[in-house]
Amino acid sequence: MMITCMIYKINENINHSGLGRAAISKNLKKMGIEEKLSLTSQGKPYLPSNIKYVSSSHSGKYLIVAIGDQPVGIDIEKVRELHPGTIARLSLKEQPFEQWTLREAMIKLKGDPNAMFEEVFFDEENMRRIDIEPGYVCVIVSDRKIEELIIEKGGYYE
Repeated sequence: MMITCMIYKINENINHSGLGRAAISKNLKKMGIEEKLSLTSQGKPYLPSNIKYVSSSHSGKYLIVAIGDQPVGIDIEKVRELHPGTIARLSLKEQPFEQWTLREAMIKLKGDPNAMFEEVFFDEENMRRIDIEPGYVCVIVSDRKIEELIIEKGGYYE
């Protein structure tokens, strides 16, 4: 099973609402998939046919899209200081920012915001770190082994 991630640079100063879904749709069309995305009640995009699984995230100057043959969740975050109260409330012990990003990716995988409160341990079999650039943390997760992960740089996305 394969997951493809497309990394785009974006303008940090514009409204990014809907940008991830637009990028997912654009990449699905490149793959020959014309099916329209639907959204769960929690706002998670999906294809009703489950022919592919999708996720997206944006932070700072980056947008990342994941399209796979298996369920997938992805999150990218520009590193910033987390409030001590947030760290305590979420029990973010070691590497709090990586834990934050990992939990956000799990929310997108499960479609459940309560995943933010679940302790997660990094598992190389079904989780991967994606190096973007210093100052950013990016994690992709699946509910099964990630056998093949392709990373593509998509240039500037408008």
